[in-house]
Amino acid sequence: MFSFKRNPPDSLINLDQLYKNVISKLPIVNRIKYCESLMYRTTEDISNSNCRFTKRKLKKLLKATEIELQELNTN
Repeated sequence: MFSFKRNPPDSLINLDQLYKNVISKLPIVNRIKYCESLMYRTTEDISNSNCRFTKRKLKKLLKATEIELQELNTN
């Protein structure tokens, strides 16, 4: 009935300046470890946050991190 256009998820490089400027230039092993750590920390932050706006931003970051981790693991 209704067709809602969804925007593709942002990439981690667009959301995380540390990843963009520093981590993305490191070897894949280090990037994977960073993403795993970021996923853990972001999940904890989501569960501890009471603000819907903050949770929405964190979930966006978590999704971008999951996608980046999948791409790194396929290489």
